[in-house]
Amino acid sequence: MNSFSDFLKLLWQRLGSMSLAIVLLMVLSIASVIGTVLLQNQQQTDYLQQFGPLWYWVFRSLGLFDMYHTWWFLTLLAFLMLSLTACLWRNVPKMLKEMRSRKVTINDRSLGRMELLQQWQLKADTSVDQLQQTFQKHLHGWEFKTQEESGVHYVRADKGRRHKWGYISVHAAILVILVGGWISVQFGFRGNMSVAEGAVEQEIFFLKGTATETLDMPFQVRCNSFEIDFFPTGAPKEFRSNLTIIDEGKEVLTSDIIVNEPLFYKGVYIYQASFGDGGSDVYFKLYHMNGSEETSFVKTKVYNTWKDEESGISLEVTDFRPYNVENVAHEGQPRKFKDIGPSVEFVFRGPGIKPVKVKAYMNPYIDGDGHNQGSWLMVSLSGDTKDYQPVALGLDFTNQDEWRLFNAFGRNLSRLSGEQNEKENFQAFKDAMKEVYGDNPPENVQNIAMRAVQAMNLIPQLPWPVIPMLEDFEHVYYTGLQLAKDPGMNVVWAGSAILVIGLCIMFYVPHRKLWLVIRQNGDATEVQLAGNTNRNMMSFKQTFHDLFTKLDEDFRTN
Repeated sequence: MNSFSDFLKLLWQRLGSMSLAIVLLMVLSIASVIGTVLLQNQQQTDYLQQFGPLWYWVFRSLGLFDMYHTWWFLTLLAFLMLSLTACLWRNVPKMLKEMRSRKVTINDRSLGRMELLQQWQLKADTSVDQLQQTFQKHLHGWEFKTQEESGVHYVRADKGRRHKWGYISVHAAILVILVGGWISVQFGFRGNMSVAEGAVEQEIFFLKGTATETLDMPFQVRCNSFEIDFFPTGAPKEFRSNLTIIDEGKEVLTSDIIVNEPLFYKGVYIYQASFGDGGSDVYFKLYHMNGSEETSFVKTKVYNTWKDEESGISLEVTDFRPYNVENVAHEGQPRKFKDIGPSVEFVFRGPGIKPVKVKAYMNPYIDGDGHNQGSWLMVSLSGDTKDYQPVALGLDFTNQDEWRLFNAFGRNLSRLSGEQNEKENFQAFKDAMKEVYGDNPPENVQNIAMRAVQAMNLIPQLPWPVIPMLEDFEHVYYTGLQLAKDPGMNVVWAGSAILVIGLCIMFYVPHRKLWLVIRQNGDATEVQLAGNTNRNMMSFKQTFHDLFTKLDEDFRTN
């Protein structure tokens, strides 16, 4: 039984040791650095692509993708909290007792070791009370305590004797902060919610470990409207959501939120985090490549897939952007940003066709000089937006006459027999122009002719039965919200405040001690002045020297 008690006592001492606390803090610091460098709670596919299969599984097995919720990290925090508790339990009573009770007497051996020590030889009839009063007169704001022992009079003066509250506060503050963090981990949450304009949502989703989980909020959020402003470069300047909170079927709160200005309701902060397309209606115009000038219209939505059952082609719409700000200046010239209009992204699939990712622009490209370069696409054979390559179609598909001209030119070329020469090709184009425009060709006929020839060289090479172009749209944004509940936040703030106070006490409130020792030595009165401090000895030396000078003058005068 005694051995078991001794074991518990030893364990309790070990838990409260500084060496264990330092080791735990070092391990937690290293883990926190890893958690800072390695982005937490990202998509698993991103981790796999970034680190490769081997390191992905190593990091995943260690829980490094959601490190702050792993059992080993929380265990380290628990041990650190237990270590701080043991340290406070063992040392606080001693510190409080030391601050309450001050030993006034001091032995000769301790006096001799004092770095700051001065003494006087005064007359035997010198009044002890007068010496004490003179000593206290020059120490404003100090605490005094006197005692007589074996005919020796001791006067002790203290300033900052409650400095140990700094040590107590710092250790207690760290414990409070850790407790606040634990409360947040156990009872708090942080998740995302996407709400389209006019829609209502109640569920948030978040990554936990390697899985995506959902959580229902105690209220609903409706996005009434979403507004966004852009810089001239096209980067978002400010996005603002007008939200209404619906609780038990009643609208209880309506407010705007922007980045860093969240909405607070029932302990939940609602932050403006992102934005995107909320399922806009998009209208495609399909230009059929059979030489018939046939066109057809298709209506679908972003995130939906349209499929033609007859031909088997499909358009999987992945995104829509109402603005596309690009630098239209020529190479070597100052940058000139311009909105080139709406665009839609989709994946084009069909029988015998390799799937490609396409970004189609609604408007033709007008260069920095104001010249119409025709409609164009961005095509990625890999499906990755990083691999987009521009494809200039030549034709301005917003002008129906140019589509008719292209088909007429193709029909006229197909009628030519044998080898075609430049003269015959030119005549075929003239006939096509007359067929489309009659005797009144447009003023920019030369530009149209150049682009028509460009289209004739490119478009027939496309392996697609149709060319999908964005014709119209009804745009809807979604607002990306982040909802967070942090019940331990106020506890952490309180701990942080205590920590600051404790550090200020530790660094700026030194404990300064002075002794005035008066004793009769034969026919003289021997007076000794000694001093000590736990911090900033250089400053205290100056204080001690100034006090000695004043006392020396008063003692000599008396």
